[in-house]
Amino acid sequence: METNITSFDKRNGVKKNYDLIAKQYSKDFGTFIEDLDVYEEFEKYLPPNARILDLGAGSGRTYSYFNKRNYEYIGLDFSKEMKDCAFAIHGEFPYILDDMTNLKKYFNANSVDGIFAVYSLFHLPKDDLKKLLSDIYDILKVNGIFLFTYQIGPGEEMADEPYLKNKGVKVLYMNYQTNEEMKNLLTPYSYKKLYRKEKIETSDSAINSNSVTTAFVLLKKIK
Repeated sequence: METNITSFDKRNGVKKNYDLIAKQYSKDFGTFIEDLDVYEEFEKYLPPNARILDLGAGSGRTYSYFNKRNYEYIGLDFSKEMKDCAFAIHGEFPYILDDMTNLKKYFNANSVDGIFAVYSLFHLPKDDLKKLLSDIYDILKVNGIFLFTYQIGPGEEMADEPYLKNKGVKVLYMNYQTNEEMKNLLTPYSYKKLYRKEKIETSDSAINSNSVTTAFVLLKKIK
């Protein structure tokens, strides 16, 4: 991919993409809970009335799961079209419209019980991801939990958007990590690993379907 594209340009391109596909995406995933076992594993470690932050809230499917269980849910996403779709489906709920790199504008240190970041962090360039992992650790309470996904592989690329018909256009920024790279990114922080699952993406709606493995990782902050 081009080397002169800035981190902002990469993230902004992702935002424009999700604005473009929001209505179609929301029809498929506005309420559908994919990987239910992962949600249940995350919930096992939450205290009653936990405060949960969803990074990459999209059209609100995670809200639809946790709201029924009386948790304090807060979504964050930078796509206004996704937010509008979420409110159309679920009604209004706490939803921050901003880039997740601005996380600490909204949350104090040690203020969140659980952070849910599934199918979102792989759109962040490496330096942005490194900073965000530091911010997440800061706002997470001791004994709080952090669930995230990454797609296993080297480097970065512009990928096809599965909801767009023009294949080969390569409009969606993706950043991959090898398992060793992800281990190194997490080394500065005091976490205990609670759960890990790997899944080969086979759905037609998946980015890089049949060619990539997604890792789900659940961590607990221990100090």
